Amino acid sequence: MEDLNDFTTFYPEENEAFSSNGATETILMDFEPDPGLILEADNATKSNIFKNFKKFAKEIADEIKNDPNHGYLLLSLVIAMIWAIYIILYNSRVLGHILTVVLRKFIKKGDIKIGSISISLLWGKLMFRDIVYVTEDYSFRVVDAIVQFHYWVPYMKKELHEDMSKSDHRLWVELNGPELHVYNRSEVYSKLEELFGLDPQMIPKSSKADVESLSNKDIPVATEDKPLKDMSFWSSWRDLIPVIKVDLNYARFVFGNHLVPSTLLFTMDKAECVYSTKPPACSLDFFMHVVKAKSENFRAILAPSPKYTGILDEPPRFMGEGFVVMSSSKILFYYYMDEAGFVPGNNPDLLIENSDENAPPPIWGLDIKCEKGTNLSYGPWADRQREQLFKFFFPQDYQKMVVTKKGKPGSLRFAHQFDVRLTILTEATIDILFSKEKETNAVHMTVQKGSYYEMTIPWIVKKDGYSIRILGQFLYLDASTSLQYRNLIEAESFKYEVNVKYPLIWNRHQSWDLQFHGSKVSYHFLYAHKHFFHDLIDDWSSKSHPDMLHFVPYTWYFTFAFKQFEFITLANEYNWIDCSSQHLANGL
Repeated sequence: MEDLNDFTTFYPEENEAFSSNGATETILMDFEPDPGLILEADNATKSNIFKNFKKFAKEIADEIKNDPNHGYLLLSLVIAMIWAIYIILYNSRVLGHILTVVLRKFIKKGDIKIGSISISLLWGKLMFRDIVYVTEDYSFRVVDAIVQFHYWVPYMKKELHEDMSKSDHRLWVELNGPELHVYNRSEVYSKLEELFGLDPQMIPKSSKADVESLSNKDIPVATEDKPLKDMSFWSSWRDLIPVIKVDLNYARFVFGNHLVPSTLLFTMDKAECVYSTKPPACSLDFFMHVVKAKSENFRAILAPSPKYTGILDEPPRFMGEGFVVMSSSKILFYYYMDEAGFVPGNNPDLLIENSDENAPPPIWGLDIKCEKGTNLSYGPWADRQREQLFKFFFPQDYQKMVVTKKGKPGSLRFAHQFDVRLTILTEATIDILFSKEKETNAVHMTVQKGSYYEMTIPWIVKKDGYSIRILGQFLYLDASTSLQYRNLIEAESFKYEVNVKYPLIWNRHQSWDLQFHGSKVSYHFLYAHKHFFHDLIDDWSSKSHPDMLHFVPYTWYFTFAFKQFEFITLANEYNWIDCSSQHLANGL
């Protein structure tokens, strides 16, 4: 019994687990601590701590009385601790709040907020966090950002038209989680309100008066004594910062709001952008702005708009966030724009007529090169979403277009068109998706390296209106359908060109000219293709009821020119191939 008491004293829980007699339980109860004794011990401990602290404080006070330097030392230590805590935990937030207050005094449009800011003078760095800028038309958000100024790079003076792209970058910017969301165009909607005689709701009358006062000012014209555009700022700025490098991590560009069924998103995991300047295409201009970008895991998505309450149109295929229009593992962007010069005095017709081949207008465009893993998807549903987004951001005013005036001598030149070119550098796939009674059908195409797409968007209006040109080529095209017999078209090269002419008045006759040229083309024809393409055209046609107020007459012109063309028909009893069988009826 004595041994059992000793074991219970040191290991009461273990003894309770394997013992079941009453004696053992009695022994455990005898060794339970008294709550009153514990409370008394805690009070005694607290009393001792308080006495020791009081004694320590008294000794410090005596030391300070005997030698004041000890007091100064203690005070400096306390201040240093408080300052260190402030610098580590609160300084960046306080500076961010101060910078936010200062910027709000100068920024009259929208609201801005900076969560925190840190400065490193040795490395020339500025670090921001939680940047938010919101206006009535768009918002811009960044999780955190780093701006580094390389002040140690030597300053080199160069001419305005020289090539600066090979210089060292002095400014480097890194943005983590940037998001640009464009959801409105208040000024455009305000002009429509004025045209249609509606009460102004988009822009207040006071703000609208300021905008009109600026827009009604006469356009200044440059003379020899008074130049219109002082380029000294550009020259000194380019010499100081010849190249700007910008890195974007997990960037998003969003277009849309709750008034449209789908929102257009451009996402990328990483993008490396470099801005510089090059010599202009024409000697009359100053220089050319150039932005080179390399993007990884780029995707263009049509996603459902949150809080949309209208009629929903289901997409033929839903992938993750939405309908993926374009995806590529790696894409190269090249954006260029001439900084326009002045119209020469001896050729006032240069802007519109472009009669002098030695002096072309300023150029403006975007080149896109798609590398590995490129997939394109389109179709009737995607085109309807594009149409609704276009009508929302570019609403029609139903007014007669104004012919672009000729440039006066001494006025600024401007670009005639915006050129877009998309080039495929490796094998890519293109899918045309449509639905028939909630069943997804597709035309699947595979194209090889060298395929391209070009689009010219006019930026001027002539006497007969304006024209849009689309040009492209598919190399080693292999097209198939979602039918049981999949073969459709094989071609070594397949070129297409579309020219659309729009008149000055919106509801006048339009002309659409489509040309198709192919080389070594093989077309597999089935009677089932008749119903297949009929369903495609039916899905692509307008779902709204005919309306004479929106009717626009137009004429389509088709031209087909094929070299070494092969037309293949499958001729059995029912003009059909049973791919699941090896029956002789499948023979041609």
